Amino acid sequence: MNDFPEFMISKSNHISSKTQNTEDIEGYFFEGADGSQMAFWTCYSYRVSKKHAHEFDEYMVCVSGQYTAVLND
Repeated sequence: MNDFPEFMISKSNHISSKTQNTEDIEGYFFEGADGSQMAFWTCYSYRVSKKHAHEFDEYMVCVSGQYTAVLND
């Protein structure tokens, strides 16, 4: 798989790169009826995200390549 399926990368679900903590990524989101959200990201190069926090649980699955998460320093 080289990219997410077309139905997942709808322009109406696109997340602006200007609002992200990491450069050179592209994202799309989906919101459930209960208000929960799921986001899909494509990282185009090795990047380190700016330090940030969320007020919600976050789960990650890496489909291809590798991902390193550092929590609490």
